Amino acid sequence: MSRSPEVRLVDVDEPMLERLLELAQLDASADDVTPPLGSGTGWNAERIDWFRAYHRSAAAGLDGPASEKSWAVLCGGSPAGSIRLKRTSPQASVPRTPEAATLGSGEVETGIWLGRGYRSRGVGGAALVLVLAEARRAGLHQVVASTTAGNIGAQRLLTAAGGVLTHDDAGAVSAVVVLSTDSH
Repeated sequence: MSRSPEVRLVDVDEPMLERLLELAQLDASADDVTPPLGSGTGWNAERIDWFRAYHRSAAAGLDGPASEKSWAVLCGGSPAGSIRLKRTSPQASVPRTPEAATLGSGEVETGIWLGRGYRSRGVGGAALVLVLAEARRAGLHQVVASTTAGNIGAQRLLTAAGGVLTHDDAGAVSAVVVLSTDSH
């Protein structure tokens, strides 16, 4: 059995943003990384602008205006992709008491993309474990994710992380990972 890769999450500052964009353009489908924007399915100016704006807005964190936090996934010190947490309720914009801030708003969504060269190497699973730990530290109760019925790799990652999967008739798969509130 091969050794697990050294994976860590780092904040996306401007230099890292440009490294992530380079990786995305060279080693990922634009459709895996951004919403459909502009004409065609590949990388274009609209998708590049969206990518930069997205990571800049997510830099403020879960309690920032975007209610979202993204990290670069590093593997052996090199960018491998990105992972995020996003609040799923509007509670993030409501002023909270210190007690409520400690408890968090309950639920966040996660999503990940990896460059093709980093897939099927344990990087995604390691990044998911790390982002779930971030959610626990934020006092959140559960993490949700969605994928497609055809994305068996994502389903395996989510199941391995304790996710309960639900399939719908349209081919979508939802996962819920309930986070332990125990600190033991």
